[in-house]
Amino acid sequence: MTQITTNKPGRNEPCPCGSRKKHKACCGRSNDKNPAPPVLDNTTMHQHAQQAITRSDFALAEAWFRKLHKAKPADAYFVASLGQALCWQNRRKDGVTYLLQAAKLLAQQATKTRNPILAQELSAQLLHWGEVITAERLARLALSLAPDSASALNNLVICLTRINRNEEALPLSRQVCEILPEHPGCHILLALIEAKTGSINQALQRLQKVIERNLEAEQTARAHLEMGVILDKLGRYEEAFTALTKAAEDNSALLNQHPATRDDLFTTLARNSENFTVPLLQRWPVKQLSSDGLPVPAFLMGFLRSGTTLTEQVLAAHPQLVTTDESSIVHELTLELQKLTGINNDQATALKSIKETDLRQLRQFYWRRMREEYGPQVMLKQVVDKNALNTIDLGVISVVFPEAKIVFALRDPRDICISCFMQAFSPAPATVNMLSWEGIARQYSAVMGYWLTLRNNIQPAFLELRYEDTVTNFEATYRQVFDFLSVEWHPEVTQFHKRAKGRYISTPSFAAVSEPIYTRAVARWKPYEKQFAPIIKELEPFIKAFGYSDQDDIYNNVA
Repeated sequence: MTQITTNKPGRNEPCPCGSRKKHKACCGRSNDKNPAPPVLDNTTMHQHAQQAITRSDFALAEAWFRKLHKAKPADAYFVASLGQALCWQNRRKDGVTYLLQAAKLLAQQATKTRNPILAQELSAQLLHWGEVITAERLARLALSLAPDSASALNNLVICLTRINRNEEALPLSRQVCEILPEHPGCHILLALIEAKTGSINQALQRLQKVIERNLEAEQTARAHLEMGVILDKLGRYEEAFTALTKAAEDNSALLNQHPATRDDLFTTLARNSENFTVPLLQRWPVKQLSSDGLPVPAFLMGFLRSGTTLTEQVLAAHPQLVTTDESSIVHELTLELQKLTGINNDQATALKSIKETDLRQLRQFYWRRMREEYGPQVMLKQVVDKNALNTIDLGVISVVFPEAKIVFALRDPRDICISCFMQAFSPAPATVNMLSWEGIARQYSAVMGYWLTLRNNIQPAFLELRYEDTVTNFEATYRQVFDFLSVEWHPEVTQFHKRAKGRYISTPSFAAVSEPIYTRAVARWKPYEKQFAPIIKELEPFIKAFGYSDQDDIYNNVA
């Protein structure tokens, strides 16, 4: 008879599960009814965590990194990875706490580990989440560990420019370009710094070389855009508009593979304009919902480039207010509504289908996320949730928070259009149409038409705030805003720009709001009057509706 072998390990041999225990102390405990699961080593757990990230399963990644953090609590990489996993789940406050803890560990261990790459990557993460002081400190640490690294140098340059310390950034950016003489992105960044520090002609020449080399289509488009912005400041308007148009054409060409996304926003706004009826907008009176004891939120919205960042910075300087910088929580609220109802792409129908208990659940969700992102202070002070794109979700805000207050930013539609044309928006469903002159006007018409359709039917109180008033009559205008928000005037808000100078601001206005109030952005459109011919009919109803037809009354006040 042939003997059958089983390859079963001996009791004192290593367990084949990889736990590094003896078989008898691990999977060989046959008498146990509930044998303990195999203990995985750190390498295996890290592999599982990375696989979870690849699948965008950040909750599972968090679970694995928590195990790794418990196993090696002083490992800066595991602590940072846990923090990033939390941030990816929109748990920013907790996530940033771990990122800052990792930064502290890394600084303590720098002389031993000498890991410039981790320091640099963690610096970039912290900058993204707005922790500029620690981000700069880590950027300098990375550079001290790798003084000849172009990427470490460039990371420090980016940190400095994001808080408007361009004079310090200039020599470092030049070093980067010496190391990488053919890199278009590095030369564009240097050109921007040169322009801001007074070397205008040098900046133009540098951008022209980037365009002539045409090494990367995306970077070439960006060079055209930045050249247009500089030419505008020089008063060379025809050349500026030509450069901006070329940038728009190049960027649009890069997005030709996604043509369907261009109409998504217009379809949504048209549907919402029709379906957010008066009965829906006034379905739940304020008194019916006030028993939940939740704070009254305020929202700052408008159209892109309408002055929301300036106003947010002024409000942020008030001790009784908490403001957000481009908060995504309203968008998360709309996703929670979809999850709750199973109805996608139709906010009005979803809201019609829910019960009052569901509505209260949505309200609790919003404030839970606010606490997670901005801490317990949001329950004690007046919150102003700022995001210009929240205008798109005006119907949801109005139904879920009928007691809310809305500060709605206005600006001459023509100034908005030319300002948007000078911005490098990241491609997204809400910005994809901003890559063409006609697309900007069409999106302005759709978004602001939505506001005009709903504004007189919503329950939330609203205050329309004109940018031109904020820069020509600052104190009187913002006294009205503070009165609307039920807080007293505080003189320190006039020094908002000093606070903004060292603060990370995520919008393109981060440089402008670190200056005292100026009026040079008023009537910015006038040198381009001829270029407005193709889009002026789209804008005329709004120029009239918002009181910009008689422009002399506005512009005569500009100093």
